Amino acid sequence: MIFRSITLAIFFVFALAAGAGYYSVMAQTDDDVSSFLQAGQKCYERGDLSGAALEFENILLIDRQNFSARVWLAQVYVDLKDMEQARRLLREAALQAPEHPRVVQLQKMLGEIKKPVVTKAADPVISEAMVLIGSGTRLRPYGLVIPEDRVKADTTEKDLLSFDDVEIAPEKPQEKEIKLLSDSNEAGPLSDVFSALENRGLNEALDIYFGKVIADPSIAGIDDRGLMVKGNEVFAARFMNGPGDLEARYYYGALQFINGLYQESEKVLEPLKADPGVYAERLRPIFLALGKWRDQENQRIMLARQAEEERLAQEAYEKEMAEKQKEDVWAKIKKRRRAGSASGTAQVGGPAGGADAAEAAEIHSQGYELYKKGKLDEAIEKYEAALAKQADNAEYSYHLGLAWTDKGLAGDAAAFDQAVKIFQRVMSLAPDGKLFKDAQAMIKDIDAAKKSIGE
Repeated sequence: MIFRSITLAIFFVFALAAGAGYYSVMAQTDDDVSSFLQAGQKCYERGDLSGAALEFENILLIDRQNFSARVWLAQVYVDLKDMEQARRLLREAALQAPEHPRVVQLQKMLGEIKKPVVTKAADPVISEAMVLIGSGTRLRPYGLVIPEDRVKADTTEKDLLSFDDVEIAPEKPQEKEIKLLSDSNEAGPLSDVFSALENRGLNEALDIYFGKVIADPSIAGIDDRGLMVKGNEVFAARFMNGPGDLEARYYYGALQFINGLYQESEKVLEPLKADPGVYAERLRPIFLALGKWRDQENQRIMLARQAEEERLAQEAYEKEMAEKQKEDVWAKIKKRRRAGSASGTAQVGGPAGGADAAEAAEIHSQGYELYKKGKLDEAIEKYEAALAKQADNAEYSYHLGLAWTDKGLAGDAAAFDQAVKIFQRVMSLAPDGKLFKDAQAMIKDIDAAKKSIGE
């Protein structure tokens, strides 16, 4: 028997509209993360460690798995001499990209750091020297000499910037002029650097220092007496004022590389790939390391994208399965409803004859015709009129329950509750036989359908 039924798609429009908030996610954009990263790098370059830490922490609040922010924050903690926090962050970064050049470099640096030696005599110069060994000296304003006005304990209260389980005191502004201490007679891995600085100038000292750090990254953890800071001061200004200055471009790009600013270094040194001039040999290991970093960075980004695509695919699959389950429930209800509506009109539970029974049967037939045309409200009125004349007719009640079920399928969720009440009445009117089982099954299917949409 052909009749019009409300399609399942209509119901899902209503159901999904009600639950759309579940799939809405407020998230920071990639531009926000990039902005925080650039701000943190600028803070680090000018020696504002507290500001740098804040920017990198902001990234990790947005994206706890952000590799660049984690490595940068580890470097900040190294410079703040908080090796425990630095190692914690570095362990997490190593799980993401164990062979990343910057991870390897920091691991080597941290492996060389020794705990300060405790002496009975609390000599302030020796104490500071031991604390500063291996801590990333390029941001220290005083080298190994404590100014006389700094010897006394500072008892003033400071505002502290807290991150997890460590407190970072704001950095004091650097002095404009940083005195570079050198002693040509001093032994140590950087003695020839200091000798070159004293006798032959900044450029040659930087060349020697670059070679040492590239060959052994742990050298970067040894006190450079402000060499890197001075180099940045000189060549950053020259490069900004004259990008065509080949010497300024080389030294500024190499300084960024040694500082771990690989992206900035890559950008600055890119024009020198085609025409390196006199810097060809010195640039060769830097370009090699930058190439390896870029390959690993691209690989890491690709894997991150793949992971995100897999996550989205899994989410889409789970959503599809959930909707399919709903469709199965609705299809089952519709199938049962069709079977019930197409059943015969033999009376169950009421008197077989009489004027009221005949009139009720006529009204019920009118309602059934309306029901087949999809005029549910009018059909319900007819079914209820028939039941007013023959209230104990279980079949009329069952058809009334089907009409209310169709209203539910059309988006009127409250109609399901009304349908359940009517099917329960059918079960009481026909405790034995097919109608009892059909009504019972309809109630079960409606309950399952409501649970599938979270009602």
